Amino acid sequence: MAGDPLSFPVFVDWITVAERHPQGGLPIVCKGVHSWSDSQGVCRAERISSTNLCGSHSTSVLLGSDGASVFLAGNVGRLSRQDNVFNLGWQATIEKSNRILVANGLPEFSVTRSNAGEKSSYGARLLRVDITCGFSSGSDAQARALIRWAQGLSVARMTRGYKGDWGVYWVNTRRMVKAYLKAPEMVEHGMSPDEWLVTWTRDQGMVRLEVEVKRRELQALGLNFLGDVTDEKLRAIFAEETAFLRKVDRSDEPDILMAIPSRSRPYAAAWLKGQDLRQICSNGTFYRHAKVLRGFGIDITQRRDIHNFPVKVRVVDLVPLSPPSWYEWDEAA
Repeated sequence: MAGDPLSFPVFVDWITVAERHPQGGLPIVCKGVHSWSDSQGVCRAERISSTNLCGSHSTSVLLGSDGASVFLAGNVGRLSRQDNVFNLGWQATIEKSNRILVANGLPEFSVTRSNAGEKSSYGARLLRVDITCGFSSGSDAQARALIRWAQGLSVARMTRGYKGDWGVYWVNTRRMVKAYLKAPEMVEHGMSPDEWLVTWTRDQGMVRLEVEVKRRELQALGLNFLGDVTDEKLRAIFAEETAFLRKVDRSDEPDILMAIPSRSRPYAAAWLKGQDLRQICSNGTFYRHAKVLRGFGIDITQRRDIHNFPVKVRVVDLVPLSPPSWYEWDEAA
């Protein structure tokens, strides 16, 4: 990827925020109530079901209030807009969230910060945030080649999944990382393949990278409260979580072996010939050299198939995309 990852035009594609107001007295906003009763028919617990707050262009967010607790979840920046090829940054997302709350008679989220060593129940808590950036690969063919390459990548302690032939994701209980083609994703969500914006993203070879940061990871990162979060912190998380996608397979470069340290060179040569290195060295040796060779674009933890016709890897340079001057922010909320 071209450029400094910490300067990528990252935006927010989803947030989940909740805040409790101990004084109560807030309007009730819900679509129903779930109740739990004991064997005697006595109600022991109740919980509201958040309502879908609908905007134009078939967009919506979840909003709920039981009179004391407020909950908001969804792609806030997308609400009442035709598309989300580009979206809002962190501060603008919170500002739009607060406009939604006020429009429904609810108070704005309290932008407070967590206090070390204290377990406060006050202030708006961030339960999930999705951070995203779009990149141009130059053409649809190059974008598809990059996704095919990404679909072969494994990430430690994460489960890999696929979205047809145009997307891939890696997920665990703390986070999810996605890479997909934007044009097919827009078509899947109801836009016509001939829509001019779909055509533009296809011609750009637009690849979307997303990082979904879940509650446990937010707690570990100290980003529990809205006041703890900044655009700079989100860009840093995005850069770290997508770093493995910025490494390109260089194993077909003719001089790659000569650039590798002599102690690791025999293992790289054996892997290039299709040997299973797990069968010829101990676990400690295997992972020690695997760490070294990753720095040279060679992943010996993945079995190399030498029976397929060898294809020279072409490096696809991803260029971060910013909203062009003609892009319309048709926001109505």
